[in-house]
Amino acid sequence: MTRDAIAPVAAMAMATERIKVGTGIVNVYTRGPVVIAVTFVTLEEIAPGRILMGLGTGSPLVLAPQGVAFEKPLTRLREYVEVVRPLVRGEEVTYDGSAVRLDGARIEDLLSESGGALSLNGRLPLYLGVTGARGLELAGELADGVLMNVCLPTSYVETRMELLERGARRADRRIEDLDVAMILLASPDEDSAVGKERARRFIGLYLSLFPNIAKETGLATDFIASVRETFHAEGLDAAAARVGDDVVDVLAAAGTPDECRVRIEAYRRAGVALPVLIAVEGALDAVVETLGPQA
Repeated sequence: MTRDAIAPVAAMAMATERIKVGTGIVNVYTRGPVVIAVTFVTLEEIAPGRILMGLGTGSPLVLAPQGVAFEKPLTRLREYVEVVRPLVRGEEVTYDGSAVRLDGARIEDLLSESGGALSLNGRLPLYLGVTGARGLELAGELADGVLMNVCLPTSYVETRMELLERGARRADRRIEDLDVAMILLASPDEDSAVGKERARRFIGLYLSLFPNIAKETGLATDFIASVRETFHAEGLDAAAARVGDDVVDVLAAAGTPDECRVRIEAYRRAGVALPVLIAVEGALDAVVETLGPQA
């Protein structure tokens, strides 16, 4: 369990004037579609034209402790997209799906005819945070953008662009109509060993708690199992100790700033138009200063 997405987005939006701010991701199991629509319309009122709606299904291992079953994730994601979009346009929505049932739901106060929050553009860019093959096809078909997951190699991107294109063709779209984004773990330090060391904990956590991501890394099944078993038996530090530099180099942009830049550029060449950098703990300033647009 980590920070909620919405309060930081509101704070960032109010503290800035030009940058776009989005969620990566809001979970479609733990929030209803009407609540999600109301939430993002409210954020759009705070920062018109700068809010990106990022939705996803998360991990069954994170949902289980909350008593939430990970059932039909792609069906649920599709149905959320189908109802959230008209809701944020102010339309009345009646829907009878497998996961979503609405009866005349409509957002009224922020979407009045006299000039609501979305009266100028009528929509919010919607990104899907997905990892598996069918999820990527769904993003290509329905979303404005895809947010590929963190701790995945460049080879993953290269082989998944075809899936995005296949989904786009299904909706008579082009892959060029889709913003291809990816979360990259960034851990720069003038001492390469320190940068790589800081990345291990994050990678160990994701290999342990997100089996869908671990499966797509291309790492050996026995290695992933050993990290996960160590995490549950001995804790995160012990699991992180199993993550060698060879794994860090494949799954993150870690090491010296120059090493990080080389990795980020490799993801761009693989097809990522928008790298979204996640700074490891204690490295936010270094990421901004050495890897930001002014660096």
